[in-house]
Amino acid sequence: MYQKSILPNGIRIVTEELPHFHSVAVGFWLMVGSRDERQEEQGLSHFLEHMAFKGTIRRDALTIAREADQLGGTVNAFTTKENTCFHARVLAEHLPRIIDLLSDLVLNPLYRAEDLERERQVILEEIAAQDDNPEDLVQVQFARHFWKDNPFGWSILGEVEAVSRFRREDLLAYRRTAYRPERLVVAAAGRLTHQELVDLVGPTLENFTNGTPARPRVPVDTHPGVYVLPRDLEQVHVCLGTEGLAADDGRRFTATVLNIILGGNMSSRLVQVVREQLGLAYSIYSFLGFFSDTGILEVCAGVNPKNLPALLEAIRGELRRMKAEPVTSLELKDAQDYLKGSIYLHAEDVEQRMLRLAKNEIHFGRYIPLEEVIEGLLKVTPEDIQTLARELFQGGNWGLALLGPLNGQGSVLLDF
Repeated sequence: MYQKSILPNGIRIVTEELPHFHSVAVGFWLMVGSRDERQEEQGLSHFLEHMAFKGTIRRDALTIAREADQLGGTVNAFTTKENTCFHARVLAEHLPRIIDLLSDLVLNPLYRAEDLERERQVILEEIAAQDDNPEDLVQVQFARHFWKDNPFGWSILGEVEAVSRFRREDLLAYRRTAYRPERLVVAAAGRLTHQELVDLVGPTLENFTNGTPARPRVPVDTHPGVYVLPRDLEQVHVCLGTEGLAADDGRRFTATVLNIILGGNMSSRLVQVVREQLGLAYSIYSFLGFFSDTGILEVCAGVNPKNLPALLEAIRGELRRMKAEPVTSLELKDAQDYLKGSIYLHAEDVEQRMLRLAKNEIHFGRYIPLEEVIEGLLKVTPEDIQTLARELFQGGNWGLALLGPLNGQGSVLLDF
């Protein structure tokens, strides 16, 4: 059963009561991420997330880690382009303790200067690890160039130069701008009651205020083209992408089915053609990202440099085919069955239920039953997919990032 409450300061509390579970998943979702930063603030959202675990008014770092372990579940956090989430999954009997811990992390971090210096090194190592992982780095490079100077394209981890100079005052100033009660959603799913959660979080969160004016987000702007980053690697890593749909776009069901057929699972067209028929790549896939006011559709692969032209031509062929002719009824049914199965299997995971609950509140302001999602997917037709493919798959709208041993290859792909 779904319920929602709004505290006087604007904090939203949403729950899904699932009494047949033994556990509960809780997330404190702040609607702030890397796209909310200014040029000189790149990486601050992620830095704030890290620093929360270094100590609060009531707990030092060891106490936080020990208490999380004592609960026998998981306590973690993550930062995205648009959100920062502190979340946990524990046995239902530990709900009061985990709410106390998560509230403390969100509301009472100290940001001590000595802790900042230690965590700075951790984040710099995280950036170095990203730079050493070509599968990740090619996507970072794609975003940097496709969205260019727009905050939406900046790395969530930040740049080395900026991270190296942040001071405690910078963290506090950004927090005053970004952490706002009306941008906080507390979502919980599992064995709990709605009133139980309200009673636990209300007395603490109702005192959360922020008088600093909210900072509006900068609208996105795309910059199609080819972006080459030479690296001494065995493979060329490819990331091809175009602007997709916003999370609340009514065609999101069509886009989801289109993606599965294109490259979203092992029986998809790209996997079958590029890997199974042509043997050009070990890994190739496509994926979608839905955001508040935009989206992304990307195709990623790794390939031997000598096979790069053939790989690009094969991808181009599949994009053209999806525009030229409707998908088959069998492909459509297989994709819909795959999605239906995935949705119901995820529904057996209490953390996934919490994630859905929060994202639905953030993007739609309401609860969306699983049956409504499945109904939307089953309504998609081959003609819907072809129409959307013709809109999205325009050569002039795409960006292509290439990372590896390169000699200017890749421009051929942008002609669809």
